[in-house]
Amino acid sequence: MARILVVDDDGIIRGVTSRILENEGHQIDEAPGLSEALEKIKQTEFALALLDLRLPDSNGMQSIALLKELRPQMDVIVMTGYGTLDSVIEAMRAGAVDFLLKPCSAQQLRDTTKKVISKREISQENKILRALNEMKDKFLTLVSHELRTPLTIIYGYLSIMQRQGATLDKEQQELLGIVLKSTRQLISIVNNIQTITQAEAGEIKLHLQPVLPRKLISDALTEMKASIADRNLEMSLAEGEESPAINADSIRLRQALMELIQNAIRATPDGGTITVGAGVHDGKALLWVRDTGIGIPLAEQGKIFEPFYEVANVEQHGSSNSRFQGGGIGLGLSLVKAVVEAHHGSVRLESEPNCGTLIEISLPMDLENKADATLLEQMRLFAGLAKDAPSRP
Repeated sequence: MARILVVDDDGIIRGVTSRILENEGHQIDEAPGLSEALEKIKQTEFALALLDLRLPDSNGMQSIALLKELRPQMDVIVMTGYGTLDSVIEAMRAGAVDFLLKPCSAQQLRDTTKKVISKREISQENKILRALNEMKDKFLTLVSHELRTPLTIIYGYLSIMQRQGATLDKEQQELLGIVLKSTRQLISIVNNIQTITQAEAGEIKLHLQPVLPRKLISDALTEMKASIADRNLEMSLAEGEESPAINADSIRLRQALMELIQNAIRATPDGGTITVGAGVHDGKALLWVRDTGIGIPLAEQGKIFEPFYEVANVEQHGSSNSRFQGGGIGLGLSLVKAVVEAHHGSVRLESEPNCGTLIEISLPMDLENKADATLLEQMRLFAGLAKDAPSRP
């Protein structure tokens, strides 16, 4: 409930108004004039003031201005028995949020104060949410920036050690392989965080060039099959002719495709199948991933493309990208959506619990080339983690 100041020189009206609002659970203070009201708000923070426009020591508009000067965040409802449209408009311009014509009924008083307080609470909640969102954006930007350099160094030295593997025994080589894999996962997370923050800021840059969809899929499947060697999954490229080349950012599109495949791997139990395909429909290039996994409940389907949203129970969260119902941080599908929309495309979802999921990407065939020559070289390094990642001049 709110703390409210009732300012009226009529003691009867002031007392009745206070009792009605106290019965609603509010804390009430009273003042018979402007000078008393100003003293009270200097000492106490009120959410709302009910102000008579005709006080013996001030005119109404001056009263509003002085109250708001001392407490800018306090809302003011004006009360007057001489209300005209002009006076109401003038009061609103001076800072009032609503008005009551005296005499008013108890219900009118309750309704008006409830409306103003509700709006105030919503406004405060929105401010908190905006502040939290700004903190989140700053945190993600700092995380991706501060982790990038040390991860680049770690990955570089680990790669050198792997190339000099002749000096390591078998156990050391296996341990090095585990560390390299974990480093790749961290780099992928940093990569995804950067893409999401760029998307939210409208700053995703594309380096467009001709891309063959089926070749992109084939390369992605080759890499992913090695990571699920211990899983009894059938993963294949759907039959069909080679789709025409599309104008796209191959690194970012590959990033999105890999996320879709990993998502399908985590959602599909051993013995299931994952099929990835490409085609053309209505002048649009299509890339799709279908699995026979656990599916997504209808109530969750509108949320899964939101950043950090996880359908799985986080209490059962795991760090493996290839384990059935393995963990993620909820960025994969939001990244897919961000990359596709940067290409002026769309994402379509079909899913049913225990019947699998289909996620389809639709892209324009001839996206205009607005490639930015300043695309960061580090993005190419991080996105091209596989040894055979495409290189660019």
